[in-house]
Amino acid sequence: MWKPSPLSSGLDTADTEALGGGLRYGEITAVAGANGTGKTLLAYQTIASHLIASEDGDVALIATTDPPLTRLRDILLRRLDRQAWEPEFRQSGYVYRKEARTGDPSQDIQIRVTSMLERVRLSRVFDFPGVAEAIGEFSARLDEGENQQRDTAMRDEDFERVRAAANNQGITEKNSLIPEANDDTIKRSTVADLNAPIHLPASMIVIDHFANVVGPMMTKSQTQGHAMLTSCIRSLQHLTRRRNICTVIVNAAVGIRRQSTQYLRKSDDQVSVFNSTLGKPALGKLFSYLIDTSIFLTILPRSKEDAESAYGVDRVDSDFTKVGVIEVLKDRKGRREGRWSSFVIAAGIELRSVQ
Repeated sequence: MWKPSPLSSGLDTADTEALGGGLRYGEITAVAGANGTGKTLLAYQTIASHLIASEDGDVALIATTDPPLTRLRDILLRRLDRQAWEPEFRQSGYVYRKEARTGDPSQDIQIRVTSMLERVRLSRVFDFPGVAEAIGEFSARLDEGENQQRDTAMRDEDFERVRAAANNQGITEKNSLIPEANDDTIKRSTVADLNAPIHLPASMIVIDHFANVVGPMMTKSQTQGHAMLTSCIRSLQHLTRRRNICTVIVNAAVGIRRQSTQYLRKSDDQVSVFNSTLGKPALGKLFSYLIDTSIFLTILPRSKEDAESAYGVDRVDSDFTKVGVIEVLKDRKGRREGRWSSFVIAAGIELRSVQ
């Protein structure tokens, strides 16, 4: 099955060092982290990558909180503006020269961003059944689009094939171009055309702050909550693989903390490669088992001196330089597990590499 290229996180170093090129289509990727670690920003950056790469691909954004769509707009504006001013290569004889672009592309960028945002299908939900309903509606929309495209193909290309098969059997246009019911050859051709694969635009599903609706369900009944969570994720996994969708679930983080707001240094169930991080993705081991890829975002000291300020005897929590870390905790279909990359957040809408 054809698969698009992985979606960039918006940071080349993270794509190369940790993510193996980006977030893959046909898989469920969970992005977890505490507040302020950049997990929502990472999800929005992948949405921007999808909208830019796919001219007609939709995005189902299922939000359990008020979604900051203005943030997504600003991300798109920043990335398209950067692309517009990148030097372009022009041919001069047998040589390609890099030349600066001319003109003011700002108006065209505004039009493109507006068009891209129209392809974002926002669903504001308040509970777990609302999430399942939003996923079902998006699946039905994809099925409808496939049926329409298949009908169009049958009216155009397949009509010509049926007519050619009819002419080969001596059926003239004067009699009929439609084969009789007992014409096995043409019937097999038509059935094969109906079952032929249809190339659909790439799609994306993003569920923001998933723990907000799963947590209350688990509190009421853990057994029933696990059953409903398993059923939902397996259905989502089937849809993701069948439709080749890039599905991203934004998750929270849990962990034991000191009063200093830093994670404890060691734990029996520690999942990170960094000993200073005890935190782990929320929703337990069952959720981690059901998904394909688990990404964990944390904030750590930048240097050895910063670590001594953060974890030493005379620590001062706010008196050290911090950097974000993207770490792959699980990769069911690849070899990215244990890989990581550092970053900083710029202007609240951009991930930048650590210099």
